[in-house]
Amino acid sequence: MCVPFFCDPFYDTYYKKNDTALLCGKYVFVNQDFVVKIKPVFQMPCWFEPRFSEGLCAVNIDQKIAFIDTLGQVKIQTGLIACSPHKNRVLPFKDGKAKVYRGSGNLKNYFDIYYIDKKGNRIKEKAMVYVKEKNKPVSRPVVTATSEPIKPPVFELPQVFARDKYPLTENDAIRYKNQHSHLDNRMLLYYDCGTYQLENMDLRDTVFCGQFVFVDTFFKIKIKGFSLPCAFEPEFSEGLCAVGIDSMIVYIDTNGHVMINTGMYACNAEFNKASTFKNGIATLYRGDKSVKGLYTTSAINTKGERVRLLEFDDLELAEKKVDKFTNLSLEETANCFVGRGKSNGIWFLIEKSGKIRKKLMLK
Repeated sequence: MCVPFFCDPFYDTYYKKNDTALLCGKYVFVNQDFVVKIKPVFQMPCWFEPRFSEGLCAVNIDQKIAFIDTLGQVKIQTGLIACSPHKNRVLPFKDGKAKVYRGSGNLKNYFDIYYIDKKGNRIKEKAMVYVKEKNKPVSRPVVTATSEPIKPPVFELPQVFARDKYPLTENDAIRYKNQHSHLDNRMLLYYDCGTYQLENMDLRDTVFCGQFVFVDTFFKIKIKGFSLPCAFEPEFSEGLCAVGIDSMIVYIDTNGHVMINTGMYACNAEFNKASTFKNGIATLYRGDKSVKGLYTTSAINTKGERVRLLEFDDLELAEKKVDKFTNLSLEETANCFVGRGKSNGIWFLIEKSGKIRKKLMLK
């Protein structure tokens, strides 16, 4: 399987030596036990997802599409550019041959389609040619009166597919929704242009091939134009999600609009992280440049304003703990938390801004 190698700084002790330096933020091939078998000696093609079949897989090496074996050795050079407006792509091998889509630089979405064998040679295709017989008398239709109705010509309409929708079989769609979070009706999806997708998608949607997008539960594309941060996987919560845009970590809403700029880099040696929102609060983890795994934390609200809530332990919505204190009424709990001071252990009623409203007394 081809997967991105995410590096979570909180699990640094589980990584092997030099893994974080050579693999973080890059794509690798793993086996069923998620052991890395092919290190990032390749790049991702722009218009399809690498997938092994019959011992070979098409990847991007030096900006050209090439087939590698299960050891990562180059076996076939196609000569096609991996990332260009031509949108070249190759399907996995099946029965000893692979289907190649060679794009045209002049005609949009026009492809020269052919097959190659495992030596990279183009397979010759049979051509059916109609030869008109010579000296054949031309028969002219005879027009006669008839009472039968004239039947309309029968022809096949061209097949039309929905735009901006990721094609999946019904069973695959159900399985994907069961395995992935779709809070706020948004799911993170890697737009894989496999055989089924290419045969059931609008050709104009090939621009999404090899990219991450957010879709709704009907697999309609809702958000595009972002990248994955290197230290965490984006997930929506309370209408916001942290992603990478222009190399920075930002929070976007369910329409893809940037709502909060964190000022942290999405992929660098600090491995910065941003949590999902919970009760209107998210935590930012800014990595230390000199000490790996050391973080400075801060809390922000949905406006991006810094709050002091990290100075308290056991934070919980006040309305859920109203019965625990003698001097707390339900009316006072609106938009507030309860928590213990880290330095003194005293319980307080705290506003979402971090301002202490009053001291609380346990029953």
